[in-house]
Amino acid sequence: DMCVKMLNPQEDEYMIDSAAGSSGFPVHTIFHVWRQILEDEGLEVSHLFSLEEKPPRCKEYVEEKVFAIDFDEKAVRVARTLNLIAGDGQTNVLHLNTLDYELWDEVTQQEEWDDVYHEGFRRLKKLRPKGSPDYREFQFDILMANPPFAGDIKEQRMIARYDLAKKPNGKWETKVGRDILFIERNLDFLKPGGRMAIVLPQGRFNNSSDKNIRDFIAERCRILAVVGLSGNTFKPHTGTKTSVLLVQKWNDDPKIGALCPRQDDYNIFFATMQKSGKDNSGEKVYVKVSDDSGDFLLDKHNHWIVDHDLFNHDGLTEDGIAEAFIEFAKKENLSFFEIPPANATSLIKGDRGGAFDAVKYQQLMDRLEATEISFIQVLEHNINFRFDSEFFKRKYFQIEDKINKLPQSMRLSETQPIIIHPTEIKREYVEDDLSGVLFFRTQNLRPLRVDLSNQVYISLEDAEKLSKNEIKKNDILITRTGANFGDTLIFNEEIQAIASSHVLILRNKIINQSFLAVFLNTIYGKEQINKGMYGGVQPEVAPYYLKNILFPVLSDYFQKIIERLVNQSSIEVKKSKIIYQQAEDLLLTELSLKDWQPTEESIAVKSFSESFLSSGRLDAEYYQPKFYQVENKIKANGFVLVEDICSLVNYGSVPTSPYTETDEGVPYIKGLNLKNTEIITTQLDRIINTENLPSKVYTKQGDIVISQMGTVGNCGVVEDEQVGWIFASFTIRIRIKDQSKFNPYFVALYIEKVAKEYYLMRNIAQASVRQNTDLPTIKNMYIPLISKDTQLSIAEKMLSAKKTKQKSKQLLEIAKIGVEKAIETDEETATTWINQQLESLDISPLFKGGRGDQ
Repeated sequence: DMCVKMLNPQEDEYMIDSAAGSSGFPVHTIFHVWRQILEDEGLEVSHLFSLEEKPPRCKEYVEEKVFAIDFDEKAVRVARTLNLIAGDGQTNVLHLNTLDYELWDEVTQQEEWDDVYHEGFRRLKKLRPKGSPDYREFQFDILMANPPFAGDIKEQRMIARYDLAKKPNGKWETKVGRDILFIERNLDFLKPGGRMAIVLPQGRFNNSSDKNIRDFIAERCRILAVVGLSGNTFKPHTGTKTSVLLVQKWNDDPKIGALCPRQDDYNIFFATMQKSGKDNSGEKVYVKVSDDSGDFLLDKHNHWIVDHDLFNHDGLTEDGIAEAFIEFAKKENLSFFEIPPANATSLIKGDRGGAFDAVKYQQLMDRLEATEISFIQVLEHNINFRFDSEFFKRKYFQIEDKINKLPQSMRLSETQPIIIHPTEIKREYVEDDLSGVLFFRTQNLRPLRVDLSNQVYISLEDAEKLSKNEIKKNDILITRTGANFGDTLIFNEEIQAIASSHVLILRNKIINQSFLAVFLNTIYGKEQINKGMYGGVQPEVAPYYLKNILFPVLSDYFQKIIERLVNQSSIEVKKSKIIYQQAEDLLLTELSLKDWQPTEESIAVKSFSESFLSSGRLDAEYYQPKFYQVENKIKANGFVLVEDICSLVNYGSVPTSPYTETDEGVPYIKGLNLKNTEIITTQLDRIINTENLPSKVYTKQGDIVISQMGTVGNCGVVEDEQVGWIFASFTIRIRIKDQSKFNPYFVALYIEKVAKEYYLMRNIAQASVRQNTDLPTIKNMYIPLISKDTQLSIAEKMLSAKKTKQKSKQLLEIAKIGVEKAIETDEETATTWINQQLESLDISPLFKGGRGDQ
């Protein structure tokens, strides 16, 4: 519908869909033109998708002007049926391979094929240019298509017919994506001045490797518009991020088609969906009526209306992207929305919606995520000629405008930065090998802080071979791809480390690295990194793009303030680790496990009654001597089982409704949110619909949630602000009956630091592909009897460590907001605010009022 409204097909124009499927584009084109015809003849527009009698012009249009091709015979049968219902257009729906036109003569001469498709193919052949020797070129006015993305074309016979299949050296590629060939093939279907709408994977609009495709399009066409679709648009069939490209072939000769004179510069319309119309699972989201009844809005056919911003549905919803483009097209005097003179006799073309409405256009552009950019502007600061709509979001221009208004700003390229994209490491890495070199992965990178809770190492020998990947102190690290894309920190650890290929290393000698790292985490820095995101399924940022980031050059004095905040945060982290280690040491000392090393003996001899009859296990790993040694130490002063001290031990919930990453719904605790006895709130999903969930899946303060699968034994204690959250499937919750006897923090620390390694790993389901545990194992886990005072001391240290770590995070947040305030107001105001926040944390101001008074 959006594409049809934006390309505005007319009764005298020929239209084709070259990858038709069930012919959605042709059918909706038919409806669009029929409305024009019915209005022209003074007839009421009823339900168009029916067999009711329509004016002869309607039937003639369908039979003569609308075509569809698809290589899947089943899809063609469906399409012919739909077109038959829509208006006897089935004769122009053809079973052919659009890309392999060289074999069309062979296919069409088959008697069985000819019996079905002869008449439509006869009409199609008439639309070739005069004297055309083959089926490469046609003279269509309009083409709309959503070609298949999956799979490559590898047949050299086919590849050799396409310019886009050529390498820069003139040789042919060995394989080419289907959608790439469809771009060239579709443009060949169009006459000069013809226009096209095509759905393409996001990478075609922004991948550096696809620049030649974009150059090819710009050389042959005027780029009219790019509309970025939501990643949910084609779910549940595929989650591939896509955009719609609308173009018009260059044409300086009005005699051979719609006029579209070649220009060196022209305006392009960019828009991005803000309302996706579907949720993350692919279920449609509908518009609700405005009376707070919760009912869904109905269209004139009593159908629910999908909630999107692509166009106005039957005049019942707000104008959307299509309506904004129509005004843009009028303003630009595009041939298919030209306003005819007042005495025009062509009624069917009408006034095409009236003259350009500047006020309406501006209001729509302000409300929608839409911008108008000149072709020359697209080329500026854009060496790979990206033209995805997301790259030109309005907020990115606003951010640069804000920074440019400051007394001084510069691009990162002016600091002569070194940006390293580490080599991919295919070597093995191991956990807890302190003799090796830290392998720094994206999970070790959090905004402005290093997270070494999941440390892995590579050997010294391997590290020496990867000197390019070495991280130096004061390097800025940026997550290049993955879930925490764009997160940035300054590496101030006194340890040797090698970076993963998913992490970029940034160095410069001009700007304070701590200040730059903090800036890159502000909205002004993070959004610029987001702007550089490219690719589709796994978005990433390229090193060359980072050099284009614009940042404010604030005073050395203010940059030092930010550096001090970052350094103080690092100090608090180290304090936190020391305090937490004290809690661990106290626990291990009580269990006589402090500095204890398990035996290296790997042989155990057990009687039948001591082994299989008592445990039901015959795997050798279960009977390793170290397990018995630890068990004896834990049981030395008495013990209880988990089921003896808990009122609830139960599995988490399987959500009956999709979960989302938005701020709506109830937080949903998964295994990846459990680490070091805390429930980590980053990457926290939420459940929207909780109606059918039982009460036993909600958390209470002091509950311990344990990871059941993957990271078995990782756990977290529910804090007061986490009460009423839901714990997920593949987690297990235990609720202690009397917390005065068994402190939850002590129990959680014992599970994660002792039981995880020596009890859960022993009892783990070894036959499973992924490690997992179960309720019986958790219920029968033994808890040592330790005095209440010792438990309390352990808990206090754990809480103190958490509070200190929280202070570290607050210092970084103060630094980030302080930089934002310096950009939005001035340095003095920002400094005053920073000191006020430090006082609230019982930290003396790092800097006093005057610059010389430090």
